[in-house]
Amino acid sequence: MLVGHLFRHFIFSPRAGSLVKRIAWLSMIGITISVTAFLVVLFVMNGMNASIHKRILGLEPHLYVQVAGADTAQSLESSPAFQRLQEDPANRAYVYETMDVIIRSQDGQFRGGIARGVTRESLEHFIEQLQRIDRKPTDRDSQVYFWDPQDVPGRGEVVVGVDLAQSLGVFEGDFLTVVSPSGLLLPPGETPKFERVRIKRIVTTSLPDLDGQFIFYQRGEALSALVSEGLGKNGIEVWLPDEGRIESVKEDLMKFEGVSVETWMDRNSALLYALKLEKLTIGIFLGLAGMIAGSSILTVLALLLSQKKRDIAILRTIGFSSRQTVRTFTQIGFFLAGIGVVGGVVLGTGLSLYIQANPIQFLPSDVYYDSSIPALVNYGLVFGVLIVSGLIALLGSYIPARTAAEVQPSDALRMK
Repeated sequence: MLVGHLFRHFIFSPRAGSLVKRIAWLSMIGITISVTAFLVVLFVMNGMNASIHKRILGLEPHLYVQVAGADTAQSLESSPAFQRLQEDPANRAYVYETMDVIIRSQDGQFRGGIARGVTRESLEHFIEQLQRIDRKPTDRDSQVYFWDPQDVPGRGEVVVGVDLAQSLGVFEGDFLTVVSPSGLLLPPGETPKFERVRIKRIVTTSLPDLDGQFIFYQRGEALSALVSEGLGKNGIEVWLPDEGRIESVKEDLMKFEGVSVETWMDRNSALLYALKLEKLTIGIFLGLAGMIAGSSILTVLALLLSQKKRDIAILRTIGFSSRQTVRTFTQIGFFLAGIGVVGGVVLGTGLSLYIQANPIQFLPSDVYYDSSIPALVNYGLVFGVLIVSGLIALLGSYIPARTAAEVQPSDALRMK
């Protein structure tokens, strides 16, 4: 009660010093803006990271399984690892083949790429996942749109990522010549193995690797001449019904001899590390900016203590001890910082919740992989900001408030 009265009387009353009042308002506004920016930026980054994780988990297999000595689809399907995966009907396990290729357009444009042959069931599952992630109308007149169940490539047909198609200058219905890289090692005059395929669909997945490097085909329906060279590799791709079981399934499969397993996190470790580092770096700099804004509380209390020595002396005269005086002015500084922190938390969380419910759509989708700015509110972070900010405010208020204990009532009351 007394602290609240002194807080209003010393800082915001008409008789308070104009300089102290002005700096106090600037301090609260600065802290509010800093905390708001800190929360909004981190929650937006949370939303972007969650969007990336959701897309990767939906479109990339959760596990890639390699079996030593299994060079054919039949040997992979008869392996103990594949049979173990098949024991759970909810698991989706398919044999795939992949190889590096050289792609040539009809206009003579060359580009390196990765040809990935999968089963029809795997392609259909991929289409379902893509439609689930992006439930919005698409333009059928554009070469950039999402797959339809009828778009599964047939004999001699492939599906090409949008970035790869743009770099080659090709469209749906055009033909590509796929050449084996081993042809680069042939002596002059010898023709390398190649196969001519038709582009069934051009697809966008908003994943740079898939859109910029891969061509997909139905295993056994295309690129048979290149597969027969034996330069590619075969494996098992696995989607699990529960992403939380990825590590346990990996450990179970690793018990089989000659089996190596790679998770989606292993394959995207560089991206995930970059996202964590980016979030940490931005959070540190925004936090430092907030601490700089909050340091003005030191100035407010220093000015207040220098101007109110007579009031402090009166408090000491009526019975306040040195410890009570320091605690009182520490609480005044804490209240001043707390108003800014609470205001910033309320404003930042409110803005983030609005963005979470209504993602901002203003980036061109043909330029950016994710044209929306999402947000994902983490209430644990909100609670952490309140606790850490409160501790910093308490410490920052205590440091200048200690000088109140040095005021001698007799000397202060004799001052004019």
